[in-house]
Amino acid sequence: YTCVCKRTFTEQNYFSQHQRSCSQTRKRLSSAMSSVKELLGRRKKPRISCDEALTTSQHPDVPVVPLPLPSLVDTGGDGTPDCEGEKIDDMSLAQRRPRRQNRQLPMRFRDVLPQPPPTMPLEVREQLTEPAASLIVPERSASLVRSVFRTPPNIFGLVRQYFSSKVPSHDPEEFVTIADLSFIPGNSEAIEESHTLAASTSDSPYHPYPNRSSFELGGWYWNQGLQKSQGDYAKLLQILGSSSFNTADVRSTCWKKINTQLGINEYDEGEDEWEDEDAGWKRTAVTIQVPFSRTTERPGPRLHEVAHLYHRSLVSVLREKLANARDDKLFHYKPYQLRWAPPHLDGEVSIYGDLYTSAAFHDAYSNLQESPGEPECNLPRVIAGLMFWSDATQLTSFGDAKLWPTYMYFGNESKYRRCKPSCNLSNHVAYFESLPDSFKDFSGAEGINSECATHCHREFFHEQWKILLDDEFLEAYEHGIVILCCDGIQRRFYPRIFTYSADYPEKVLVATVRNLGGCPCPRCLIPKERIQNMGMPRDRTQCVTLRRDDERRGVMVNKARSLIYEENYAVGSARVEHILKPESWVPTFNTFSDRLSRLGFNIFHALVVDLLHEFEIGVWKMLFKHLLRIISAHDKNLIHTLDQRYRQVPMFGLATIRKFSTNSSEMKRMAARNFEDLLQCSIPVFDRLLPEPHNSTVLRLLFTMAHWHGLAKLRMHSDPTLEIMDEVTTAVGHQFRHFKTTVCSAYNTHELHHEVEARARRDAKQAAKQQGGQKGKQRAPLVEPEPKKLGKKRLKVFNFQTYKFHALGDYVSTIRRYGTSDSYSTEPGELEHRSPKSSYCRTDRNTFVKQLTRIERRQTRIRRIGDRIVPRPHLEIAEIARSPHVHHHIGLTQKFPIHIGSYLRDHAGDPAITNFVPKLKDHILRRFNQSKDLPGTGQETNINSIILKDDRMYHHNTARFNYTTYDVRRSQDVINPKTSHCNIMILRADDDTGSHGHKYIYGKVLGIYHVNVIFIGNGMVDYTPLRTEFLWVRWYTPMDDSAAWETLKLDRLSFPRMSDEFSFDFLDPADVLRGCHIIPSFADGKRHPDGSGVSACAGDKNDWRRYYLNRFVDRDMVMRFHFGLGVGHVYS
Repeated sequence: YTCVCKRTFTEQNYFSQHQRSCSQTRKRLSSAMSSVKELLGRRKKPRISCDEALTTSQHPDVPVVPLPLPSLVDTGGDGTPDCEGEKIDDMSLAQRRPRRQNRQLPMRFRDVLPQPPPTMPLEVREQLTEPAASLIVPERSASLVRSVFRTPPNIFGLVRQYFSSKVPSHDPEEFVTIADLSFIPGNSEAIEESHTLAASTSDSPYHPYPNRSSFELGGWYWNQGLQKSQGDYAKLLQILGSSSFNTADVRSTCWKKINTQLGINEYDEGEDEWEDEDAGWKRTAVTIQVPFSRTTERPGPRLHEVAHLYHRSLVSVLREKLANARDDKLFHYKPYQLRWAPPHLDGEVSIYGDLYTSAAFHDAYSNLQESPGEPECNLPRVIAGLMFWSDATQLTSFGDAKLWPTYMYFGNESKYRRCKPSCNLSNHVAYFESLPDSFKDFSGAEGINSECATHCHREFFHEQWKILLDDEFLEAYEHGIVILCCDGIQRRFYPRIFTYSADYPEKVLVATVRNLGGCPCPRCLIPKERIQNMGMPRDRTQCVTLRRDDERRGVMVNKARSLIYEENYAVGSARVEHILKPESWVPTFNTFSDRLSRLGFNIFHALVVDLLHEFEIGVWKMLFKHLLRIISAHDKNLIHTLDQRYRQVPMFGLATIRKFSTNSSEMKRMAARNFEDLLQCSIPVFDRLLPEPHNSTVLRLLFTMAHWHGLAKLRMHSDPTLEIMDEVTTAVGHQFRHFKTTVCSAYNTHELHHEVEARARRDAKQAAKQQGGQKGKQRAPLVEPEPKKLGKKRLKVFNFQTYKFHALGDYVSTIRRYGTSDSYSTEPGELEHRSPKSSYCRTDRNTFVKQLTRIERRQTRIRRIGDRIVPRPHLEIAEIARSPHVHHHIGLTQKFPIHIGSYLRDHAGDPAITNFVPKLKDHILRRFNQSKDLPGTGQETNINSIILKDDRMYHHNTARFNYTTYDVRRSQDVINPKTSHCNIMILRADDDTGSHGHKYIYGKVLGIYHVNVIFIGNGMVDYTPLRTEFLWVRWYTPMDDSAAWETLKLDRLSFPRMSDEFSFDFLDPADVLRGCHIIPSFADGKRHPDGSGVSACAGDKNDWRRYYLNRFVDRDMVMRFHFGLGVGHVYS
């Protein structure tokens, strides 16, 4: 199908939709069109706000999704249309009716598509030979003046600022498209890019595969996952159905030989090496000194080869990374500062996000540029930011197979790509070993105590890191390595370690700090008894002044090791403890400090906060569990009420709030995301379970916790939001102390039932081990039913003097230093665990670590062959329903027509359909009057000029609404009136007198429809029906004034009386901001307890008396209530 404007379409429905908006097609309709346009041009009626006009004039080239004008007409003071010279006698009955002042008025907004940070224009690059400006860096000496240049601001007011005298020769932001900025799930179509085959030393470009057919089939097997999905099956059918696929080629392929070649590593003797730039796996023996104390028969240290470590060279991984053209294109060689200059704030503010825009990266880059370069080397010097994750994981649900992988990411890449496992940006650099059971055989009959075994475990861990931080890495760290990049420019790269993400047991292992010692924090020396002061000014000061000193640690550890290894004192002896225990050190050499401290690296600074383990399954889980104990102490039956309320919480989003299907109080098989959902929906659930004033105290604590959690998880922070988070952190500490003083002291709390059962299992297992029977981690069976064997429930007190609570005070400073928490959270590492877990099923379960290294190489090498032969094409969203370019999508089908007259007769007496047709026509007429793209002069007042073709409206099941998030990404909410995903929010008009300070209007969508409208009023063109989409909504009304953040309360809503004229209304889909999460106020009960409602159309039989608006449902919703601080929320 080809339009007169020369655009071609493959589907008729897309072609029809385009014709309704094509300007060239409309010119051919009739000669009256030109006169109407001329008339509209003479009116010069302003149609955009002053701020919008200013923005448009400043950014004329920015693509903005065109939206219809507001679906409400301006009214005069009396509420009637302010049409000059109109006569009351000429108005219809619906138009004579006075407009009530309680009508909720939507406001139009601009749906601005997300953009990457602004790039430097090409003409500026060519002309910029001198520094653009000079700036005194506040953190440094006042005499140090550095050159800077800035990019022009984009439509969001974002500016990139480089501290350099040269324009970067490589800008990854140039390659970012809206598809890369979109969170919208869906199918993507690949756009082929022109490319040339890379040179290969072998005859076949698919080497070691002999042909393309074998390569595609082998790639499908190794890289499409173990558990094949329908998409994988479709991919297989696509390969087999391709015209280039030849079954004879596959039949003659020697698969075993190819798999062997793909899995070759450096530890393989007698095998040919892989020909490309490749960081293969090595195997190195690890030896430690085991100290035997003077109480044994043969005291003194003895060498013991514990195990073999499978690892990769960190320098080789860096070379392999930059040899990949696909990754190199999006690799940031030069850091920059991201600044934000919105019109409503005084001056610019800093934006915090990726590591390559952080202060830590800038300081490392500046120190490198200001340091003396290598002799006779003028190459550009680049920082390669290394970020490490490590965590032991269970490979199977049943059994004892474990793996301790270490992943390395590059901070030069976008965190949005690093956090997607599908981007394959995780580099497996080592599979650490734990002390094997055979280690006990080495000690023989003499044996070693638990303190010595723990010491050997720490020694073994740091010996493995010493192998990773080898001399080659130290040479590169100090002098850099020269690499020819894919753009043809040679650069000298200097690796720098910025972050190490791990859970608490591994953090203390890395920091060589005593686990749960008197000073439990791996970053500072705050004693355990002062942890409860978190958030106080004194605590903030002490966290800085009591930072762990690496030099002081080295002196004390040397003294302690001299006692252990030279004088043969026991590891846990009193003399050793006297030296190390006051500051919770352990007698282990820290590999990071010993090898990198002289080069300026501090391992204690690199151990960044971890929201997943420290808060979601740490502080919040601890608080949630104690709240259950308090409720159980007050009334045991209330636990069932709590579980019932959680099960009634509606779902939201694709997977934002999941269904609480099980009893939440039992906390069975819950991951961090489940505890996150519990917190976000906790206020309506806990409301009024306890008597006052304890109820109010608990609700304020839950509100503050949810607010802090929402701010801590933001993917984009600014100076104002960090100031707010700093204040909320102080409030969290105050609320916790107040909660323990007033609420916890009023109840005698005991263990929950599942806690008693868990303790009984532990005791039974320990007893079995002592008897020499049961070993390992098998569960001791609990005999049921014999409740007496469970023992008496022990008294439990609320204890928040833990490291995880103390760590909450470090989040603001860490974000200012390293960027937002999602960049270095342990969540990407947890997601990456899926890769070795799925590969484990392809091993023989015996020497699985070695086989996992081969599988990892096969997968990586196949991807690299594919990039060389057929580079991964850029992805663009193809399907209109999934396209991020449009504001909303409602299907084009007309398979579900509804005859309006019959519908009204069938629902006669239903208050929801009162004045249904007049209100619908009035709504459509206002849209015609106020739209530039629809026929009409804008002066038509008679609703009878609107004719609904065939008196039919067409029903749709879902509507998809796209919106730009606070962090300048594109996301989507799906609205379905038949499910709980039926609530929407709209921007409220400024002149809405019933706003009560609320910025938004909330509504429940009862139906999604479109009608074919024939317009016969002033400015009529012809009788061509025009498709007009609308939503039938039932409005919520706010019960209170706007709930400010300071009140620590959620907004409360309710449905107005159905007899109110505007309880039901029609809405232009273009006015919808996004979906919202509305939770019933369970404590207030249902409006119709007997289940008999008044309106079948409204479905009010399930109505609750009141509702809560959940402003904590996701990050974007939190920022919509911090009005004006969301970068992507241009309307605010």
